[in-house]
Formats: sequence, C-alpha cells, structure tokens
Amino acid sequence: NMSTSETNDANDTSVALPANRFELELEFIQCLASPAYLHYLATSGILYQSSFLDFLRYLRYWKRPEYAKYLSYPHCLYFLDLLAPPEDDDEEEVSNDGEKKKMETSVVKGGDSGEAFRREMAQVSFRNFVHEQQFYSWQFRSARLYGGGEPKEEVESG
Repeated sequence: NMSTSETNDANDTSVALPANRFELELEFIQCLASPAYLHYLATSGILYQSSFLDFLRYLRYWKRPEYAKYLSYPHCLYFLDLLAPPEDDDEEEVSNDGEKKKMETSVVKGGDSGEAFRREMAQVSFRNFVHEQQFYSWQFRSARLYGGGEPKEEVESG
C-alpha cells in the first residue's frame, strides 16, 4: 500500500520552487533596468520566446507597492512594460482588504505588443540611445532630489 503522501507526490507534476525565489526574481527584474542586458536578450532571441514573455508578464507583481519597495532600480518596471505590455490599459490589483482596484500602467494605448521595442533593442544604436536617456533621467532626478551640491563660497575681492 502506498501512503497518502506517496500518492500525492506521484500525482504532483509541479516543479519545486527554490527557497530563494524572491531573491532570484528580485535580482532578475532589476537586470531589466540595464539597456546592455536588454540588448543581450534581444540579440540572443530569448525575447521572442513565448515562455519568456509569459515569465515577464508574471513578473508584473513587482509593480505592487509591497514588492516595489525592494527595488533599487525602478526603471526595470518601465522596461518590463515596454517588453511585454499588459493586455489592457489598466491592470487589476487586489489590495490587502480584498478590494479590487485598477492599477495604472505606463504603456501607450493602441494595443502595442512590445514587439517594436524588443526588435529595436537588438540595435546597438538604440541600446546606446536608451542608455543615454536613462542617464539623463537619473541625472535630472538626482539634481531634483539633492540639489546642485553644496553652495559655492563667494570669493572676496580685496
């Protein structure tokens, strides 16, 4: 006779998830903030695999505040939407009290599948352009958050 646990194990076809899944997914999603990494994914062909696009859509849970607070590179969420845009203009989010709310997305309306962005990321010139724009964004954000540095002392003429 097989015990109940042995029977359940034999019928279970799911794959065991690693204990450090949170850390692995956090590290991976933050890699999406790197235009160089996106270029690598685009030139390797992985961005065209339906299983990979499904994985990117799965990673949208990182846009929820309880997960997003762990991100050091929030640009990754923007690139996630560009790579695999949501099917609708808004995504539903279930809050802690069980109430469903609409979550705004940053995707342009018009049914963009993300294919154009994935195709362009394979071009070195576009990768460099995206990297440059990302730098300008960080530079602007830094100046807005921290100012222009310490005030310069005026030199006394005498």
